[in-house]
Amino acid sequence: MKYFRFLLIPFVLIVFTTISCERDDICAEATPTTPHLVIRFHDASNTDATKVVRQLTILNEDDELYDSFTSTDSILLPLRFQDENEITTTRFILKKDSDYDDDTDINTVSNSDTIDITYTPQFIYVSRACGYKSIFNSTDLNVVDDGNKWIINRAILNSTIDNENAAQIILYH
Repeated sequence: MKYFRFLLIPFVLIVFTTISCERDDICAEATPTTPHLVIRFHDASNTDATKVVRQLTILNEDDELYDSFTSTDSILLPLRFQDENEITTTRFILKKDSDYDDDTDINTVSNSDTIDITYTPQFIYVSRACGYKSIFNSTDLNVVDDGNKWIINRAILNSTIDNENAAQIILYH
């Protein structure tokens, strides 16, 4: 009985220590979070073919630089999601040929188009560690007509943005 008491005390301490420990609340990197809007650029004359946009600069609605590319055929854009189930609009300015061309030694003339993206955010609980993510429903895109549009047309492939696995919108130029 004397030895039993000495074994019982460490056992009880181990049990209480194990019970009082909390699991680490770290959101795994592979866990899907709020997705970006994926836009692909296609050739307006051959709608099945992607087409690179040269010297693309993207400005947010406050005319602050969001991103800049030498040339690209797709972009990821973040959408705002302050209010759930409220129709929201995010505006971006897409400026092509926005930089000096070193190869031809010619300063190209840039052309800016403004796009308005409307959508309705919806919050989805992911986990205690990750919290909530937002998906975007009823997504639509409008190209503001400034009389000199380089974006000819658009196609909405998926009006619900819940992942970044494929493009949701195609812009033809």
